[in-house]
Amino acid sequence: MRPHEWTVWCVAGRRRLTVCALLIVGTVVAGATVISAASADRSASAAGGTLRIAITGAPDPFDPALLGDNRSIELAQNVYEGVLGVNNKAQIVPALTTSWNRSANGLVYTFKLRHGLQFGNGDPLTADDFVYTFNRSLSPKTASGTSFFLADIKGADAVLNGKAKTASGIRAVDKYTVQVTLAHKAGYFAAEISRWPAWVVDSKVIAKYGKAWVTPPHNIGSGAYQLTGQVGDQQYTFTANPSYYLGKPSIGRVSVSAVSDSTAAVARYQAGEFDAVVGLSAAAILQVKSNPTLRAQFHTTPIERTVWLEMNNTKPPFNKLAVRQAFNHAIDKKTIIQIALAGVGTQANAWLPSGITGNFNAQHSASTYNVTLARKLLAKAGYPNGKGFPTVELDYGINYGEYPQVYELIQGQLEKNLGIKIGLKELPINAFNNELTSPKTRPLLWGYTFGFDYPDAQELDQYLGIAGAPYNYDGYSNRNYDRLVARANTESNQATRAKLYAQAENVRLADAPTVPLYFVNQNWLVKPNVKGFGYSPLYMHPWRQVSIQP
Repeated sequence: MRPHEWTVWCVAGRRRLTVCALLIVGTVVAGATVISAASADRSASAAGGTLRIAITGAPDPFDPALLGDNRSIELAQNVYEGVLGVNNKAQIVPALTTSWNRSANGLVYTFKLRHGLQFGNGDPLTADDFVYTFNRSLSPKTASGTSFFLADIKGADAVLNGKAKTASGIRAVDKYTVQVTLAHKAGYFAAEISRWPAWVVDSKVIAKYGKAWVTPPHNIGSGAYQLTGQVGDQQYTFTANPSYYLGKPSIGRVSVSAVSDSTAAVARYQAGEFDAVVGLSAAAILQVKSNPTLRAQFHTTPIERTVWLEMNNTKPPFNKLAVRQAFNHAIDKKTIIQIALAGVGTQANAWLPSGITGNFNAQHSASTYNVTLARKLLAKAGYPNGKGFPTVELDYGINYGEYPQVYELIQGQLEKNLGIKIGLKELPINAFNNELTSPKTRPLLWGYTFGFDYPDAQELDQYLGIAGAPYNYDGYSNRNYDRLVARANTESNQATRAKLYAQAENVRLADAPTVPLYFVNQNWLVKPNVKGFGYSPLYMHPWRQVSIQP
């Protein structure tokens, strides 16, 4: 999840949001005329084969075990790889392996490595390096925030608890064979192991440089590029790896700049400083759409990320089903997308995004905006026309795909449609997350967003959905839902898993523990002569797939 910078604000006080949106449009359009449209047509720099990208903020240090946000992951995937990867269609595919298989009982995974693999410094890469990598990510000394991706491995719990240095379920059968035995069936394991805690690292480099190994030029991986330069947290230089197993990439150098204000990044793109700008804000999108040349270079695609309202299901008034259902029907998601998102996004009528197996979004079109039904439900709950409804504050911290205007619109819609007045409280993202962590400080109503790390419903359902899940802050609890998710998690047949997750989704939607708002789009600008640059449903395309034409 990424912080989002919103640069155009409305006047203080109680706002008329439709007027506010018009003011935003007028401001950015006027700003867009300052720089001529012709300047946006400058081609990408072909000299030296350099690709220049602007991102929205500084990434984490490039240690695969410690990666935590999309910016970092999208960059680091070019430096590191694992036994499996995810292609542009969000499918699990071999990466550093020639083949892999799962045993008939679903517990043993065997990976056959490519021969002749090397790290970027020439060190040979063998099965032992994966044994080291997995155990390093599990070790409490590493303090990985995503070590649970590997927690299904037999003996992983002993390493996580500091009782063992190595997990019994991880072994190198020979130089080219890695075998992983699970403690229990996990039909999603192939998806999990494609992610960053399983991206192989060089033990020799880490032993030699200690914590400094993450800084260039010591930041050595097995990927198509190496991190060779860094200026503070603003500028990063990546150089093509000539010994990459799929061949040296066509682009020799990638320069990445962290620019927090995407409207400013667009202006610099127009001036010819960048070949691509990713993560455009709504204000930047309006700026782009007002310029014919920029509009032709603008791209958008749905990604597997949902934004929703969470209600504290354990406390009044949201412990009443009718109240939660009333909120679901009182919010006009179409208007939110049109005004707050500059028209870019998809209405969410379910929790799981449409690209995740088991989603039911299309089948629940009838569950959206219905003011008459919403008022009946609120009256059924004992609050006719909002009378007697307790004071409620909607808390939020701006993350990737969220904007203050989203919550301002919701505030106005709930007052107009239900007669309910709610307050708004924006917090710095760290303070917001801390507030949610403790039941004592957790609010009654808040905005939330989640983006998938791997293409499997298990991630959202298991870690945010079931009773007692670490991020189940809304306190939702339904034994039938939990049972269906547990069955889907252990099932090996992917078609059966999809049906079970869909059944669980239906149970959840009937209980209305949250208000799904919209599915997020990734938005970017790229020069016409840059080919292959884009986004999958999860992340940016690897740079090895990109080329610069004359």
